[in-house]
Amino acid sequence: MIKLLFWPVLVPSFLFAAALGAITPLIILAAIDIGIPPAAAALLMAASGVAALACTVPVGAAIDRVGDKRAMTLATLNAAGALALTILALAVPSGWSIALYIAGHLLRVPAQVAWGLARQAVVAETVAATDRGKAMTSLGGAQRAGFLAGPLAGSLILIWLPLWTVFAFSIVLVLAATVLLRIPRFNSTFDRATAQARENRAATETSQLSVTWNTVFVAGIGVSLLSVARVSQPILVALWGLHLGWSEAQISLAIALGSALEMVLMFPGGYLKDRVGRSFILSLCLVFFGGGFLLVPFWDGSWGFVLALICMSVGNGLGSGINMTIGADLSPDTGRAKFLSIWSMFSQVAVVGGPLGISAVLTAFALPAAFILVGSLTVFGAVWALATQPITKLPTGSRRS
Repeated sequence: MIKLLFWPVLVPSFLFAAALGAITPLIILAAIDIGIPPAAAALLMAASGVAALACTVPVGAAIDRVGDKRAMTLATLNAAGALALTILALAVPSGWSIALYIAGHLLRVPAQVAWGLARQAVVAETVAATDRGKAMTSLGGAQRAGFLAGPLAGSLILIWLPLWTVFAFSIVLVLAATVLLRIPRFNSTFDRATAQARENRAATETSQLSVTWNTVFVAGIGVSLLSVARVSQPILVALWGLHLGWSEAQISLAIALGSALEMVLMFPGGYLKDRVGRSFILSLCLVFFGGGFLLVPFWDGSWGFVLALICMSVGNGLGSGINMTIGADLSPDTGRAKFLSIWSMFSQVAVVGGPLGISAVLTAFALPAAFILVGSLTVFGAVWALATQPITKLPTGSRRS
């Protein structure tokens, strides 16, 4: 299965994620460099989240109309053009630099959404449900690896070259990812497998043509609570590290080591999704994640903090790709990309709303209250995932579909 996905799915996804990862740490810095005030620069990240929320469903519908590979090509042209605007703003300072920079930043969003949805849709189309957990975890792993490799490459470039060259490097990676999609040698086997999967569904009359939206909503609550935990973790971890007197370097190292542990546990988690079922693994992920949040305020010290970070990383690693896997399980065979765009809204609302909720809690209460709130919601999500299995009927280890 990994061999089937490696060249047509995993490598392009890695390259595109590396392209985004290389520029992500520089977005705020570059904005300030061209004269945008720091407070306004910080709002750019929130603006991109709102833009993603607004364009996700239209992009999903467009992918269903034009097809996976054509959508990838159009998205690449969009991303390359947006990055070119950013380079122009940084390399050729003018009175238009701020406007060009903001336009380039926001125009990248539809390309990012299109790549994510199209790759997820084509994997769901091709891979059997019994291997879907491993496939989606591999896709998520390729993207995470890209987000780790991109900043490393960008930091090396900045040793010798100016800031705008990292954005030029990002264009090269984006174009390389698309070229790889167009090389028949690397894609013919996967394309045949996709065509065969469609023929098999047509021959056996097992196509899923409709969506049970009540089931989608019930399952979406669980993944939304996981998304709240994921988006809250780096914010609260940084704040608690400062509370303990840790330096910025120590906090960054702790987060990096946690990410490494997540990468190690990613593939066992993918195997377990197919072996013991989606709901069980989602619940296990949420228990570890929530337990880590709840441990922090009740063990106020560095050792307790380290143990909490390990718990969070174990949960996040085991649950890597669970959102995409469940979305693929619930998706129809007709209009899959549009459905997945709607499904992703459960996570995107949490990504936008989570930081706002944390800000409100921190304003009204102390920092430990934020940990207790997020931890309690996450543990509730674990109970919800198991209790609603009879409603969602997600694939299980004993009855895989």
